[in-house]
Amino acid sequence: MSMTVIKRKDTSLKKVFVHRVADVRGGVSVATSELNVDFIEEGTVISAPVSGISHVVKYALVQANAANSAVKIKVYKGHNFQVGDVIMAAENGAAYAITAIATSNSAYDELTIGTTLGVALTADVSYIYAAAESGASGAALKYEPFAVVGTGKPVVQGQNVDTDAWIIGVTKGNSLPALIAGKLKGIINY
Repeated sequence: MSMTVIKRKDTSLKKVFVHRVADVRGGVSVATSELNVDFIEEGTVISAPVSGISHVVKYALVQANAANSAVKIKVYKGHNFQVGDVIMAAENGAAYAITAIATSNSAYDELTIGTTLGVALTADVSYIYAAAESGASGAALKYEPFAVVGTGKPVVQGQNVDTDAWIIGVTKGNSLPALIAGKLKGIINY
């Protein structure tokens, strides 16, 4: 019998919950196959379980203003996007796939998309995970927001993460896009 030792570096964790009122009984299992991070943070938005598995509703906050013709967009680190993911600026708008992600800068990542989304965005507005590419209109969310993760958990690739999911509660400082916050009816974020 052998023993495996896994080393991890602890960092300070973001706390977003002020009050927790109602959760999904028994918690949820979150798919990790679509993630590029090694930790699911408290406050991460997830979908309702599909065949018993929830998915992270991905979004990225814009770090610097992006013109309506931009194909290279600076976003804050901490997003879950991967090359091949489709992003949109708003529902029923354009949606295109990410063709490259530059991570060399310590302050931001630079997402490159195949075609401009045709919408100018200011800093601290979000790009959101879309279901499929669409031309000038027709973009839709890949996963509908359902709950918020209440306890951050480490991610082991190839294994789903079991965690608590809160459908009613109060959060503070969770940088939720208006589109996602509007669909989380039981989560009040200030």
